Amino acid sequence: MKVYVLTVFLLILCVFSFSYLLGATLTLKPEVSVSGEKVYLKDILQDTSSISQNFLQEELFPAPPLGNSFTYSSGYIKQLLLAKLPALVKNNEIILPDKVKFIRTSQTLTPDEIFEFIKKDPTLEGLEIAPMSMPKVVLPEGDLRVEVKPLSSTNSKIIVVKLVFYVNNILVKTTPISLKVVRKVTVYVAKLHIPRGTLITEDLIAEKVVDNETPSRIKTKEEIIGKISTRELYPGQTITSSSIAEPPLVKKNEEVEAIQRVGPLTLSVILVALQDGYLGQAIRLKNPVSFREVRGTVTEKGKVEVFR
Repeated sequence: MKVYVLTVFLLILCVFSFSYLLGATLTLKPEVSVSGEKVYLKDILQDTSSISQNFLQEELFPAPPLGNSFTYSSGYIKQLLLAKLPALVKNNEIILPDKVKFIRTSQTLTPDEIFEFIKKDPTLEGLEIAPMSMPKVVLPEGDLRVEVKPLSSTNSKIIVVKLVFYVNNILVKTTPISLKVVRKVTVYVAKLHIPRGTLITEDLIAEKVVDNETPSRIKTKEEIIGKISTRELYPGQTITSSSIAEPPLVKKNEEVEAIQRVGPLTLSVILVALQDGYLGQAIRLKNPVSFREVRGTVTEKGKVEVFR
């Protein structure tokens, strides 16, 4: 009795196993979505219930690149199945659409989405950054994780980071990204029109916040107040170290104290400067009574020492 039951059981099992190959109707999908890198038999069938797993796992051909698609004719698909699975095609009816489109599913990160990942990275905390160029990134579908790894010093104006993309905890892509570091600084600008040679006072200047360091930037307003403009400045124009200078110790057409040393004696007289003069500079002077011109060296504010 036991032998009989076992024989019947094996017979049923065999019939059931052969039913995967015999007499089934195999209908192919007109459009196939593929998530992996290969297309398998299980991907293209409308109903896989009558097919053995061994056949369903048969690799047919590579999948399209991420985010792309291929379209094959029914004739090509049938030839492919005959070459790969001749027994399956021989023993089953194959229903094929005119064409089969294979679409590789993906997830695409836009430049804005990538930039959001970068901004959240703790290694860049406190920095204002702007992308220089940011491509979109196409990745396989799945749980996404992005790591940001700086490749250059964050003290530079331009920094480079490496983005490492993981999908389902598998590394799938790395790409370098260049970023511009934006550092807000305060500059001083002309509030009003400032002609050349103007003594700059506090009411002539204003503060302005700009991105990144500017050449010859003046860091405090005390470095500007009391100086004279070396060129004409217009409202809103940045005042730099090259556009100001110390005022002359002696000004043209002003009276100055002129000293002349004769042996142990020191003679002092009031003369009129014929030009501006800085410390140690030789300038021309005129006696306002005799109109005689002399030359002298500027020694301090409002004072010169006349040549012999």
